[in-house]
Amino acid sequence: QISMLVLAFVLSHLLRRRRVYYLPEASASLLIGLIVGGLASVSNAQKSTRRWFNFREELFFLFLLPPIIFQSGFSLAPKPFFSNFGAIITFAIVGTLIASIVTGVLVYLAGLIHLVYRMPLVECMMFGALVSATDPVTVLSIFQVYVINLGTWHGCEPLCTGFR
Repeated sequence: QISMLVLAFVLSHLLRRRRVYYLPEASASLLIGLIVGGLASVSNAQKSTRRWFNFREELFFLFLLPPIIFQSGFSLAPKPFFSNFGAIITFAIVGTLIASIVTGVLVYLAGLIHLVYRMPLVECMMFGALVSATDPVTVLSIFQVYVINLGTWHGCEPLCTGFR
């Protein structure tokens, strides 16, 4: 796990250093996970080797998640955040709820007409919640990489990023 994380950091650094913009860092990390997962699934090695590929939740929740949360909190400008707190909470709760429901129902309907693998409604709604909660974060990170001025979209910048 740690070696894959280090590999993702090194690859991210190399992509930025060599100015490779057609492959986002998140996609490169996803490709690393796909390759390692594929190697783990086709390997006929001993169980000790397979155990090396297993994800341990304790490592993530105790060591990897707290720095991510604290870094986000420390880099946020408090004045614009609290001045727009009502709008941020409204968009966060109502927007995520609507996006979750719409995504879940669309995936369920697509399964009914055999466009995708058919899943129960509960699983489709869980998928919708997962996708709708992470997609805006990805979009905003891409906007920051390509330096898109969100302020030109009628005051969208403080609502989206917490900065003025």
